[in-house]
Amino acid sequence: MHITHLKLTGQLSPPPSREQLLNSLKPGQLLKATALSDNINGSVRLQIGVTKLIAQTQLAIKTGQQLTLSVEKAGELPELKLVTGRSLAEIQNTMLKSILPRQQPLTQLFQRFAELLSSPASRELPESLRQSIGQITQQLLTSARPELIQRLREGVSNSGLFSERSLLEGRPQAGDLKISLLQLLGALKFTLGNRAGVASRFQLPQAAPQAPQPLGEAATRLLLDLAKQLDSGLARIETLQLNSLPQDDPSRQLWQFELPIRNADQTDLFTIFIKRQGTQENPGEEQIWSLTLRMNLAGLGPMRVQLRLQGKSISSLFWAEQPHTTQLLKRHTSQLKSAFERAGLEVTQIKAYQGIPTEERELPSGLSLLDEKA
Repeated sequence: MHITHLKLTGQLSPPPSREQLLNSLKPGQLLKATALSDNINGSVRLQIGVTKLIAQTQLAIKTGQQLTLSVEKAGELPELKLVTGRSLAEIQNTMLKSILPRQQPLTQLFQRFAELLSSPASRELPESLRQSIGQITQQLLTSARPELIQRLREGVSNSGLFSERSLLEGRPQAGDLKISLLQLLGALKFTLGNRAGVASRFQLPQAAPQAPQPLGEAATRLLLDLAKQLDSGLARIETLQLNSLPQDDPSRQLWQFELPIRNADQTDLFTIFIKRQGTQENPGEEQIWSLTLRMNLAGLGPMRVQLRLQGKSISSLFWAEQPHTTQLLKRHTSQLKSAFERAGLEVTQIKAYQGIPTEERELPSGLSLLDEKA
């Protein structure tokens, strides 16, 4: 991986702007910067956000070059690593090759939680582990409409997509799914001790626990299986994190995450894609935001929802595999249109279709979302 150090040594922006930037820097943080000059005698002018600075480096940087910087040292004279776009892709691909074979849907992990807690053999498990599993399950959003709407933002924050960022900033979320699963995995590994088959690349520092209690054969098998399920669930979360890393072209950013939703005695899964499409070719145009939601709910079957927002214009498309679900959606389109309008949005289209589109062709051929009236 080709990495070059930079040191911020001077300022071009007024002091308040520079001080705000320096105070916000944390080791490990990634920054996007634009080169305002060529590298002349080891000195280059950079713009990070709205702040313009002078940096020292030996790298051949050209005016207008887009840079990805990793903060190595904060303070008055920060030190940064410059990571090339190719190196970021190499890191991403290497990690994906490692975790893709191990990942499994999060629904399988929560199904295992439910089976374990209801199994008579689970009474042999340490009470602290049973309580931890129960707490993680209780932290999930529920399908009850008022709570789901009120806590949706919280659910996105706790999905695991932002876990490392919250840890680096010293404000870990109490209900963060990835952190909770890591803590449970750490407790499992300690309880199992030196027993084979619990290898995992996921680690999180733990407070010194009490000495583990002896385990019977049945409990040991349960915990070994659960440890593997936890590793697979964590691999799934990290796959989504890697697919949501900053892009070389910041105007085309994609975020992917999954929200486990507690629905009576089962766990449903909302898979969400949020895409930002910039307008570098036409800077005067509004950015386009799109959201795609995939779900498979009891009684409704597989569904796909797609929203697109440009300025104040919004479009909504729905697909449902079951005919009765399609008819249900069509009966409620007028209510959704009214809700959008109350929010100050102009509805350009709301449609419900029978069937589920393929990944490669999410929209019917030739369909424009932004030029047809509902």
